[in-house]
Amino acid sequence: MTSKMNIRHATVSMCQIAVCAALLCVLSPLAIPTPINVAFTLQVLIVLLTALILSPLQALAAQVIYTLLGIVGLPVFSNYQSGFGVIAGPTGGFIIGFILASFLVSLLKGSIDSKWAIVRYIIVAVVVGIPCIYLPGIVGFMLYTGKDFAASFAVVAATFILIDLAKCVIASLLAVPVNMALKKVR
Repeated sequence: MTSKMNIRHATVSMCQIAVCAALLCVLSPLAIPTPINVAFTLQVLIVLLTALILSPLQALAAQVIYTLLGIVGLPVFSNYQSGFGVIAGPTGGFIIGFILASFLVSLLKGSIDSKWAIVRYIIVAVVVGIPCIYLPGIVGFMLYTGKDFAASFAVVAATFILIDLAKCVIASLLAVPVNMALKKVR
């Protein structure tokens, strides 16, 4: 009986990782260009949603799978880009930040069994997720362009911070019912 339960748990876990990696691959390339050459995407929303519905290792695995698929040539990065050059480019630090944020947000999100789960999810997404995504993104942009922190923040973060905070709230609102449904199959 225990062996069957372990196999079922492993199968459910792999399916959850695969679905979240697929969501990242399908939704991340969709980008709306902006005048500052940094596109508006759904990446932050999907990264945080994945982190809030998966365990830390599952969230990390989904994000690493997505990143590796992009590095080896599948057009899964913003604007249907791919290759290691994207990681080494002006916005590559954000992709590194996505990996860090997916693990840490998932690790710190807490249990769904509290009536305050949604509030905790929003706080963790904002206080942990946004800095984990933005800091590597800003540093990567600084290294690529030679601009200082303030100028880099103004270009790649200031424009998007309010939108990304809204994505934190949306991801949290979506994660609670998804987690309640997943709780039944786990």
